[in-house]
Amino acid sequence: MTLFIRAALILLLSATVLGVSASQLDADKTAITEIISAIEKGWESGDGRPFHQHYLDHKGARYIESGGQNTGLSDLVENHVEPEKEVLKRLTIDILDMDISVDDDMAWAITTVNVSGEIRKTGATFDKKGYQTYLLKRTGTGWKVVHTHSSTRDKKPHDHH
Repeated sequence: MTLFIRAALILLLSATVLGVSASQLDADKTAITEIISAIEKGWESGDGRPFHQHYLDHKGARYIESGGQNTGLSDLVENHVEPEKEVLKRLTIDILDMDISVDDDMAWAITTVNVSGEIRKTGATFDKKGYQTYLLKRTGTGWKVVHTHSSTRDKKPHDHH
């Protein structure tokens, strides 16, 4: 084989490998975006099904939110997600942007979010902005969330007189 043909084959094979990697990366990012969107809809509606579908229920799982935590998937869904539909008249979560990184079988996503709502009992409203971090693991059945951390603050600071 001539040097030219060898070089052309190496270039072609390199481009194919890079193309597959880029294609796989795009597919991974799309899947992760869809997972996070489903989870946000679950939060808004108080529906635990997206959590059971997209979270990896594992020993030692901890989910952190603004200083509090849930240990395990059942704790998160039964004591946090589902009860909120009874406590909140309205919950809206708007993802403003999402930065997803994939490294082999691990991935993480950082989102900027607005969270607003109304408390059913008092009529008090809240309007917060902050960040969420999702850690995910590729499994035989697709990407699964293994840990989350969310932190938000009031958009408008309280007037402390």
